[in-house]
Amino acid sequence: MRFLSGSRVGRWLVWLVCRALNRPLPVPHAAEWMRIPEHSVDQVLETGALKSLYPQDVLEAARRMDRQRREHDERHAAGRRS
Repeated sequence: MRFLSGSRVGRWLVWLVCRALNRPLPVPHAAEWMRIPEHSVDQVLETGALKSLYPQDVLEAARRMDRQRREHDERHAAGRRS
């Protein structure tokens, strides 16, 4: 499955297969979804930030992280304009 993670379509395919089989995503795959740098994966696992590797939970966490990143970027851009 690792070779599938290299493309957007492949990542969705892995996600769908894991979701259909109700299996957790492979850790590197989940990290890729949440845009966690490879060198930080162990730290993230230790802190419990990836409490669940099930596809629906990873997708929700990725959405939440995207929303927080956007909000941060908007605040930062607003601060620059002032």
